Amino acid sequence: MKKNFDNVGVAQKVAMLLALPITERALEMQLLKEDFAVWMENNFNLKPHQMEQLNKLSAELRNQLSVAISNCLMQGNRLQFQKDAKDKEDPEYKDLMIHGIYEWQDGVTTALLTPLFIRISYRDPQQ
Repeated sequence: MKKNFDNVGVAQKVAMLLALPITERALEMQLLKEDFAVWMENNFNLKPHQMEQLNKLSAELRNQLSVAISNCLMQGNRLQFQKDAKDKEDPEYKDLMIHGIYEWQDGVTTALLTPLFIRISYRDPQQ
């Protein structure tokens, strides 16, 4: 069942993934790493403009995100995610901040001390 792409929906999906037996979680994380955009589309109710923005991310960033998220969840850690609410999403004024993405590329001990935090926020177009 697809989740909403918001704070609650992502938290529900993360909890569901962490509750899976390790072999099933590993299979799910392999799908995530094979094609991040397709995995997102299959697991979240994305609006057309969200799917477009996801596809506009560089292949390198999509790969880094998929590896970091996969490694984080395979270690049994929670992904920290915050998406600010906004009445109307304007991609021109959207900011994406990712903390810990580089530390989670190999999933070794140093990563265990660094949370993976993804934040989507919006700037005021008047600024």
